[in-house]
Amino acid sequence: MIQENFQVKPHEEGDALVDVLANRLRCSKKQAKAMLDNKQVLVNSKRIWMAKHRLSTRDQVEVIRSEARAAKNVQILKKTDDLWVVNKPAGLVTNGSSKSLEARLQRELRSPQLCAVHRLDREASGCVIFAKNAEAKAAMIPLFKDQQVVKIYRAIVSGRVSDQLQTISRDIDGESATTLVNVLDRSKLASYLELRIKTGRTHQIRRHLAAVRHPVLGDKGYAGGKGLSDILRTLPRQMLHAYKLIIPLPGQPGSPLRVTAPVPADFKATLKTLKLK
Repeated sequence: MIQENFQVKPHEEGDALVDVLANRLRCSKKQAKAMLDNKQVLVNSKRIWMAKHRLSTRDQVEVIRSEARAAKNVQILKKTDDLWVVNKPAGLVTNGSSKSLEARLQRELRSPQLCAVHRLDREASGCVIFAKNAEAKAAMIPLFKDQQVVKIYRAIVSGRVSDQLQTISRDIDGESATTLVNVLDRSKLASYLELRIKTGRTHQIRRHLAAVRHPVLGDKGYAGGKGLSDILRTLPRQMLHAYKLIIPLPGQPGSPLRVTAPVPADFKATLKTLKLK
């Protein structure tokens, strides 16, 4: 983790944030804009992502950057004739890019037809299913649509979550969505949750938890940044992990595939810091 702080000087009064970042950090405007797009910049403890945000003298600017390191090995958790279940490292997109986990596996496994059956957010870690080809993927899609694949996540969230919060049912983008909540541990500052999603809407867990005022820690999209403690402000990513999948295999009723992805080191470190277990 790299954390840089500076105070805006009188001659920078009224300058655009992107220009000041590029000058102070000795990087290109494109790189400074990427930091803003990734919501890595705070001004006076408030997260700012507008490149043209005008600064005032004595504004306090904070930049939080993760030291990106490609995972040396991607762990294959389970393998069948048609499917691979992989433990996706945080920081990789699932597919759609030459630098994605899908593209990497195609190269490393020498399997150019390998394709992701579903996705995880870039910052999330854990179980992702890949099919050996398009035909195998097509066989899996109905299982997701019919909610037959059981998806269980672990998350560290803001605030003390009550045992009474067991189900979150809120529409997302006009579609019904349900998340089941189980509290594993909690303190005044944060809670450790196990979550089962019965639907698979975009950013469902993150949006549902933010809606009940317990956003996922490190979530730069839904958690905001104003007034964060030092612990929460410097988290390298959103604390969301796809912990377990129970997958009914096509043509094999009664013999589901059960797969668990170990909780990663950064997740464990955050739990330890927050005295959760």
